[in-house]
Amino acid sequence: MRDEITLVTAFFPIGRGEWTGEAQRSDDKYFKYFHHWARIHNDLVVYTTPKNAERIKQIRLSFGRTNTQVYIVNELKDIDKTMYSLMHDVGERYRKYSLFPDKPEVNNPIYDFVMYAKFWCLAQASTVATTSKIAWIDFGFDHGGEYYKNDQWFDRAWNYTRPCGKVSLFQIRELPSDPIFDCVQRTETYIQGNCIELDTDYAQQFYVDSRNQYEHLLRCGLLDDDQIVLLMCHYEKPDIYCCLPSRWF
Repeated sequence: MRDEITLVTAFFPIGRGEWTGEAQRSDDKYFKYFHHWARIHNDLVVYTTPKNAERIKQIRLSFGRTNTQVYIVNELKDIDKTMYSLMHDVGERYRKYSLFPDKPEVNNPIYDFVMYAKFWCLAQASTVATTSKIAWIDFGFDHGGEYYKNDQWFDRAWNYTRPCGKVSLFQIRELPSDPIFDCVQRTETYIQGNCIELDTDYAQQFYVDSRNQYEHLLRCGLLDDDQIVLLMCHYEKPDIYCCLPSRWF
């Protein structure tokens, strides 16, 4: 295993072009976001639908990147039918308890399932990666230049040495002392969901850990996306899930 990082991402269209407000984004906009960072030198593993596979390959090839593996997922719910059904069941009830009932993480179970799918993608990609480290990166990372204004910044291979643990979580604010229910009710974000780095040989366990946390929430009638789950993973295993300061927002 090379001492490098394999990046993992996914694109599953869920009709965001039809949404309203700040969360509205067309599929073409997502591909514009992807184009912004797709020149990065790291190995890249992508999970997507049959319709979008070739488009992803061609964008990477346009930068001369031949180290891309694209895998097809025909039916999103087949990733985990039990979790898919549970999210939809809870989604019908939870919204009225939220302080922000119009946010997608509260009222859109398909959105939440796509966020959950990233942990599955990391576990799958760990079986084909040839690097000692692996990292999730959102397909729409940086929203086309929200933080990294110049896309030439990505003309490099990303690598670094993690200071502790087996998973790097990027923390954007002081962690809460409130019960998890209060954090979910306020839909507050403490950990970035757009980038997570870990040891490749821990990816399978990471999927188990994250799925357990999702199930804890859902069995209590709560619905949220991946960011609260990452916080819960850190609380349960602080020696494994290393929180590093980030200036993302």
